[in-house]
Amino acid sequence: LIRQGEWTVYRCGACGLGFLDPRPDANELGDLYRDGYFDDQYGHGLTFGSPEMKKRLSQESHRIRFFRRVKQSGKVLDIGCGMGYFLLACRDAGYDVEGMDISQDSAAYVRREMEIPVVVGTIGGIDYPPESFDVITMWHFLEHTPDPRPYLQKARQWLKRDGVLVVDVPNYEGTDARKTWARWKGWQLPYHLYHYTPDTLRRLLANHGLGAVRSKSYLSEHVKEKLERTLVLKPFARLIARCYSGHSFAVVAKKVENREQASP
Repeated sequence: LIRQGEWTVYRCGACGLGFLDPRPDANELGDLYRDGYFDDQYGHGLTFGSPEMKKRLSQESHRIRFFRRVKQSGKVLDIGCGMGYFLLACRDAGYDVEGMDISQDSAAYVRREMEIPVVVGTIGGIDYPPESFDVITMWHFLEHTPDPRPYLQKARQWLKRDGVLVVDVPNYEGTDARKTWARWKGWQLPYHLYHYTPDTLRRLLANHGLGAVRSKSYLSEHVKEKLERTLVLKPFARLIARCYSGHSFAVVAKKVENREQASP
């Protein structure tokens, strides 16, 4: 699919999943995710109640709207919660919330500033009783993990019978990726170890007994920015851009008892 320096992304001819090869080993991954990474991705922790914080929480509201039609209340676990802004927005919307992350500093910020519980570690060292959560979210998380399978296995186990898993990932088949290919922000090598399409994400979920009940593609920023440079089309840029697939693709999935029912 693409080569950047020493890193190459290959596409599986059988299923279409993109994978990084070679990939960082465990020590290299640890070095990649030092605290500077989280500062680059999320910025330094915002001051609680500041205008910047309020703006960030407003930006998180679209994520809540995406799954709220399916699950209006309950307990939310955000895996890969970062600086906790999504969790805070969920709490403000009436959900009970908890986070999981690998960063000690990020977790400490969320606990201290937001008073939201966060566990630190990877899936192998963390466990909850079965059916603990109504909603489990993985926002731009699966592409980072060396093996998504145990996370999906545990997520299914931790979800209540009528709970939902919410996942979004960069979509290398989207308009933004196809139009900007080598410059596409979704590659992020070597941080992104897997590269998904809507079909490969649905298939991965189905293989773990999770069936998609709702999905969406974000609008194309490439199309939007291009139209905004045209005076006549500028007022309609966002509306038109929604007709094109953007950077990422998101799915709301539910547990299914029969794996065939989960097939895409």
